[in-house]
Amino acid sequence: MPTPTASSDKSTAASRGRNVASKPLNAAAASATSKSKTATPVSATDKTSRTPSESSNASVKSSTSARNGKVGNEAASTSRTPSETGFKVTKLSSSTVTLQTTWSPKPISEPPKTAAASSSGPAPTQPSTNASDPLQLAAQVYPWAYMSSTLDACFDNAETTAKNDLEGRAKELAAEESEAADKRERLEAERSIEFYDELGSDAFATKAPAIMKLFHSHGDACNRIETEALKLAMRDAPDPPEEEPLKVYQDMLSDLEELHTEATSLQESIIELTESTATSTDEASQQAEDVSSARSQVTGVFSACLPVLRARIANLSMAQELIDSALENVSLGLRMESMGLND
Repeated sequence: MPTPTASSDKSTAASRGRNVASKPLNAAAASATSKSKTATPVSATDKTSRTPSESSNASVKSSTSARNGKVGNEAASTSRTPSETGFKVTKLSSSTVTLQTTWSPKPISEPPKTAAASSSGPAPTQPSTNASDPLQLAAQVYPWAYMSSTLDACFDNAETTAKNDLEGRAKELAAEESEAADKRERLEAERSIEFYDELGSDAFATKAPAIMKLFHSHGDACNRIETEALKLAMRDAPDPPEEEPLKVYQDMLSDLEELHTEATSLQESIIELTESTATSTDEASQQAEDVSSARSQVTGVFSACLPVLRARIANLSMAQELIDSALENVSLGLRMESMGLND
């Protein structure tokens, strides 16, 4: 059984706990509470003040827990949570009760925007997300720049290689052309020497020049005699009668016959010369097919004279026929005149 003194001590401690729980017990708790309230300003709408009923209820509950608990830890476990009361019992003794505040200020929420604030000015525009990033541009440009520089380097190398090849080939061609030019000059000189050697041989030294001179002189004589024969054939009877009117026609016929014979002989000489040259050329070609003879060059010149000689022979034959006809006409006229048949 508890003694009366013990019960009186407990009632005294309980009444003292009730008085202490109704207000802050020490100056440290009061100063912490005042600092937390003054550090964070709040609006009138956000402040929440405790009612007297709530504080009295807290004091009653704390006194009840102090009365029923035997130790400080049991009293703390039976008390309300710190978020509801704002205080936490840290020490309980027969003489004093120590409370520690656990209240923390709530964050101040931004006041809602009014219509006036929203209409006062346009909202700040966000930076355009479509703008190209410099790093993105660099990433796009770099492959093209690398490819372009690589291609330029390849082109430069190819151009340099091509130029070097062309220069080397040009030098080779120049050397080959110089050798070919030397060979060409040597070949032309050899042909000229062969030509003059052939001209200095017996066949060309005696026959070819004489035949060529006779050809030119025969041409001049044919032109002159043919002109005279044409004039003689077209001439009328002379006004004073000649003593020998038929002698002119007979002389012309003899000149024409001489030229005709000379032309025939010249033609045979040229044919003989060309045939001998062709034979010697065939023999030379059998010995050396690539070597050209000077006689082949001369053969072409004399062969071109043969058609001219054939034309001269034909013209001389026609002139002879014309003079023969004129001679017959003149002789017939003389006979008729001698017979007195002319008027």
